[in-house]
Amino acid sequence: MALQAEDDLPICWICLGQSEPDRPLTHPCRCPSWCHSTCVARWQLQSAGTRREKFCDFCSCELPDWKSILTPTPSPTAPAVMNVNFDSKTYSFQVLPGADGYRQFTEAIRKAFHLPDDSELNITFTCDEPSSAGSLLTLSGPGAYDAAVHCASVSAARRSSSGTGSTTTSPPGSTNGDQPPDQPAAPLQRHLPADSGSTRSATHEAAAGCPAHLQPDSAAAAATHQ
Repeated sequence: MALQAEDDLPICWICLGQSEPDRPLTHPCRCPSWCHSTCVARWQLQSAGTRREKFCDFCSCELPDWKSILTPTPSPTAPAVMNVNFDSKTYSFQVLPGADGYRQFTEAIRKAFHLPDDSELNITFTCDEPSSAGSLLTLSGPGAYDAAVHCASVSAARRSSSGTGSTTTSPPGSTNGDQPPDQPAAPLQRHLPADSGSTRSATHEAAAGCPAHLQPDSAAAAATHQ
């Protein structure tokens, strides 16, 4: 039987790589093109908060859940922490997923930095991909909040298990466990000058916290976690 020419082998339309034993090519939707499940999952994660996160751009077929593909199994999770930098100050917030979690997070930001209640926060998250530490992805907008929280939680658990970071044990939304978890998230006990190394220091101390930078002219937040 003649061997199939290498040029005739199917390739992933995203990374242009071929099928591998641990990364087989698949059809996640009705489109004829092949792709690695991890490649399309990263595509979905990078599109978090938009229609592309859940549906194919071309055939509109519903795509597999990216979390089940990119999250290591058994799923390691730990309390997610996001760091916010503004006006030469850095605060860390333990956050919860969901609409209430986002509301508590934004309320806590405004309270900590004395911002007006009606100030708009345009947030960009730079996150560690759940399946690969050090592989950073940029997510934008409130719709990406849940994805960012998930990535931060997985990353925090990874650091905790490897002994490279500690994870706070306070209930989400509190500094010392005395505040009910359904209250707006209060700053954890972190307050650092915003010099060139403060963001990275806060990230390591908070075990996968997301440093967020608020710009005074537009109150825009750029959140990053490691």
